[in-house]
Amino acid sequence: MKHFLNMEGPFYRFLTRFVELIVLNCMFLIFCVPIFTIGASTTAMYSVTLKMVRNEESGVYNGFFQAFKKNFKQSTSIWILLWFTGIILLLNYLYLQLYDGDFTLLIIFSLLFFTFIHLLLTILVFPYVARFENTIRESMVNALKIAVTNPFQTIPVLIFSIGPVLLIFLSPHLFLVALYLSIFLGFSLVAYLNSFLFRNIYEKY
Repeated sequence: MKHFLNMEGPFYRFLTRFVELIVLNCMFLIFCVPIFTIGASTTAMYSVTLKMVRNEESGVYNGFFQAFKKNFKQSTSIWILLWFTGIILLLNYLYLQLYDGDFTLLIIFSLLFFTFIHLLLTILVFPYVARFENTIRESMVNALKIAVTNPFQTIPVLIFSIGPVLLIFLSPHLFLVALYLSIFLGFSLVAYLNSFLFRNIYEKY
């Protein structure tokens, strides 16, 4: 019991990590406020959590600020590009409501395919940028290649990332719980869990 509660014990390590994730979550939300910085903030958060799971930590504050500054330009450019393509997809879905031609089924499948690709990029590209140094194009292409070649690790990442979002639509109670958790821990916890999977994937490269 003494070993369990001492400064080097599992309880203290768990409590320390728990507090670090709360701090990281707050920093992530604060730096997302301008909206156009969400990409850079996500990259910075993953930069910290990827170091956590590799035991290469440099502190939450320093690690986040350094990664945010280092990847700001590239991550923001990718985020704006994803926003732009997302708006195009949305407009296509709206146009589909008015379309009454012979290629409706083909258009639906095409939209679903490109929506899935867009979703994959939105979830996978920022952790990739946090770990590797490439051009914007190379980062987006390589993130998709990694997803295709590592489906069994990618599927849990999608579940961890999308699952909480889907749950909030099931009931008002779950929505309030998800909102509360997101404010204090949700985003950093998802990034932390995903980082264990990303660590196993990225070690191959």
